[in-house]
Amino acid sequence: MPQKPVKPLSLDQVLDKIAKYCAYQERCVKDVREKLKTYDIPQEDRDKILDFLLDNRFVNDERFAKSFVRGKVNQSGWGVNKIRFHLMQKGIDKDLIDEALQETDEEVYRQRLINILKTKSKTVKAKNDYERKRKLAAYAIQKGFEGSLVWETMNDLAI
Repeated sequence: MPQKPVKPLSLDQVLDKIAKYCAYQERCVKDVREKLKTYDIPQEDRDKILDFLLDNRFVNDERFAKSFVRGKVNQSGWGVNKIRFHLMQKGIDKDLIDEALQETDEEVYRQRLINILKTKSKTVKAKNDYERKRKLAAYAIQKGFEGSLVWETMNDLAI
């Protein structure tokens, strides 16, 4: 069955859709650019829409980075290394990443690591204590926590 031709959207309709896309949750400039590419409009119009969104604070990479860091530390249990990598993938400036990571409460961050290690230690199967510790450390490092912090925390907890 042939598909109906899609009626092209006007510039105002695209702007309305993109504004709603940005209002729904924090977005970075790269995400908005990618979304704009899905609309059949000239590059010049995409640039105008992006400029409008930036000027009216619908999109703000600094705000996005801070929100991303909070969410990934508090909800997802990610470490600094993983967060930094994903923000770099989103095209966020290194200085903005550093600034957002600075706002992380060190006690909350360390407690998150402790909880992850304690929870995982209940399910790790290993032949000996050395292998168990290695598996726990590998798990926490894979979640993005710094190796030195992981080993220090494991020694403090005597895990």
